[in-house]
Amino acid sequence: MKWFVCLRALLGPDPAREKGERGENQVAARLAEKGWFRVKGLCLRNLYLPAGENATTEVDMIYLTRKGIYVIESKNYTGRIYGDEDRPQWTAAVYAGRGWLGRVKTEKHSLYNPIWQNAGHMRALSRLVGPEVPLWSVIVFSGRCRLADVRWDRDDTAVCRVEELPRVLRKLGRGKPLSWREVEDLYRRLEPYTQVSWFQKQAHIRQVKEKERARRGR
Repeated sequence: MKWFVCLRALLGPDPAREKGERGENQVAARLAEKGWFRVKGLCLRNLYLPAGENATTEVDMIYLTRKGIYVIESKNYTGRIYGDEDRPQWTAAVYAGRGWLGRVKTEKHSLYNPIWQNAGHMRALSRLVGPEVPLWSVIVFSGRCRLADVRWDRDDTAVCRVEELPRVLRKLGRGKPLSWREVEDLYRRLEPYTQVSWFQKQAHIRQVKEKERARRGR
């Protein structure tokens, strides 16, 4: 089993994945600050859930509470974020200096609609926990970005900066339909999905890349 460890060392770190992990670490750090959120819960990161035949979907983070499960999609971007719930692609506009006439230049980068992305995660999770467990979708942006124009209408969804997460968790999801024992049982049922092998992770990465190529080819 040592050969793939050496291969990874030779290939070096994946900058995109490291950037994503930094964003997830910021969100996890907020969730770990006990007593600040006033929403007691248990956190699981990087779950690989079954999503059809020989397929998986990776969930960045879930926060299990008596109000239900917050399904958290973490995004680490720089620039101004533009997006609409009904559009497949969102945009990150990054400052790129000034031109000869002093005009501000921007570089635009597209990202797949994270609300749609997280909706897939919620469907996979609902199949495991059952329809009686409330699920809440939270898209959290970290990094040096600003949500310039982001629109959505779903009552079970929120898009926010990491600094706004405490307010979002308090506001999104009303009541306490679950007992604390049920929350702990859900945690024990879902924890094994965080414990996957390196080979399983690589298979998932290949699957994601194939889907991305298929989307671009449309």
